Amino acid sequence: MTPPPPAPTTTTIDLPDTWAYGPGVLHGGWLLETVTAAAMQHTTHPHPLAVSGHFVAGPKIGPAELDIEPLREGRSVGSLRARLHQEGRPKLEVLVTAGTLPGAGSTALHLDAAPPSLPLPEHCTQSGATQTGGRNGVTEQLEVRLDPVTAGWVSGRPGGSSESAGWIRPVDGRPVDPLMLITLADALPPVSFDLGIAGWVPTIELTVHLRCLPAQGWMRVMHRTRLVQAGWLDEECEIWDSTGQLVAQARQLAGYREPAT
Repeated sequence: MTPPPPAPTTTTIDLPDTWAYGPGVLHGGWLLETVTAAAMQHTTHPHPLAVSGHFVAGPKIGPAELDIEPLREGRSVGSLRARLHQEGRPKLEVLVTAGTLPGAGSTALHLDAAPPSLPLPEHCTQSGATQTGGRNGVTEQLEVRLDPVTAGWVSGRPGGSSESAGWIRPVDGRPVDPLMLITLADALPPVSFDLGIAGWVPTIELTVHLRCLPAQGWMRVMHRTRLVQAGWLDEECEIWDSTGQLVAQARQLAGYREPAT
């Protein structure tokens, strides 16, 4: 008989401004990684396989409470639920499926995709400040080199591309592990920027599928959108490691402010 899962736990965590940008907005991918990392302490499985976060409201910098509820601990996968809240109000709801990822360099049975063709990192556009100005904690932690084809907005000339692509690696040399891939799945500038849509693009829901342990080095990341309409857009993401292996996929729903007409 399978034993019941452990009882839910509540802990207090601190949300620093390390990954904040603009007027203190905390980066969605980093928030999802942070909550997932805490949840993974409550399963015997080593890696997140699938993570889905619903961003109920924007958390503030400072202390927060985190509820973690193990749902099931099976032989192949474990399932957990986590809730981040502040002052009694929910901020982020997360479901985590944990298991064991294939090793770096594993051969795929079927792969109908290819890594994006990008100029060398030294020939790409370095991403820094946000489009609307102010510090960008994301690029203080990550070196982001954008494909010039999708980064006309950096020089004030949006090219109309529905994609955002580039190279990413941690600034401090931290190894890229499956948890870091969750952050990287939300680390490129929004696809809306090169469509001429300025301003904050808040994530409403973000799901990340981890597919393989990554080889180290520059990660090639591609975002694309299929539909931008009525204040909402989707972003599909692929992350390819330094050997050209697909290591993560993601999809999110985000909001944007309609340009003035």
